[in-house]
Amino acid sequence: MRSISTQHRVGALVAVASLALLTGCGGGDGSAAADVTENADGTTSITIATVGSDSGSQAFYAEQKGFFEEQGLDVTVDIVANVPELAAAVESGDAQFALTSPTSIASANAAGIGFQIVAGGAVYTPDNPGVWVMVPEGSDIESVEDLAGTSIAVNALNTMPHLSTLATLDDAGVDVDDVDFVTLDFTQVGQAFESGQVDAATVTAPFNAQIESAGLGTVLASPYDAVNDQEEFYNTIWFGQGDLAEAQPELVEKFAAALAATNEWANDPANRDERAGILQEYTSLTDESLANLQLLQFGDELSDDMVQPVIDVMSRFDVLPRPVEVGDIIA
Repeated sequence: MRSISTQHRVGALVAVASLALLTGCGGGDGSAAADVTENADGTTSITIATVGSDSGSQAFYAEQKGFFEEQGLDVTVDIVANVPELAAAVESGDAQFALTSPTSIASANAAGIGFQIVAGGAVYTPDNPGVWVMVPEGSDIESVEDLAGTSIAVNALNTMPHLSTLATLDDAGVDVDDVDFVTLDFTQVGQAFESGQVDAATVTAPFNAQIESAGLGTVLASPYDAVNDQEEFYNTIWFGQGDLAEAQPELVEKFAAALAATNEWANDPANRDERAGILQEYTSLTDESLANLQLLQFGDELSDDMVQPVIDVMSRFDVLPRPVEVGDIIA
């Protein structure tokens, strides 16, 4: 196991503590199941929470193309600004399902919060990784090894962008304790490059496309290549409260089936232009950014093999206070 600095350990404890605080904010008592509404017309009303980006776009396509409706689901899609709001929405019962990273579910499990994965999200593949280490336009940094002693922006400590960057640096022989990780929202990276605030940044789609189209930065590496030996794994997943999955397995099956139909449609290259148009309706992406954006691929298979690599990289850098079994976090 690779040891990491005190800064990284504190970040892990803060993340777990933040999740633990949710248990004191209401919810955790079956409220998500109680808030499911069975309508007179036979449909089921639920609320789901996601983010306004390509990684969260399954909800947009399912809503626009009628895949929820085909499963008898009347779905309200809430778009939140920050990732912690996703967990809070599910824990409070304001949403039955939400999008997040498997790291969040593993951290919640380690903190005693019973979230479970109910459906697949974005899948890492070597030719479509979805996350990139970028450097400012004109930077002297030409390799991962050149990142030694630099400052790198990540959206938060112990997220997959951060952990995969640690793995990439470690694999290249860079001492990760000599790298200064700065937490910045993805939307702030372009400005940070212009001002010289950071030497590099790890960003997700579509922010890489926005930075490139603005001429502010270029791609250096794909950090997710270091997570699972360039084999597929889930970058994002959909989750709900464990008691909801146990009490209403048919609802989970309908939600997963709707997303499976969504994935088949979204992954079809023939639908690329329509998909980009729907994504633009829900985001502030410009035509130029969309033209440069490599749209993510989505997956249906909820297997241990698709989630275990995320737990493994968390264990590699010692960010879980106790071991987490992958079978405990998949509904």
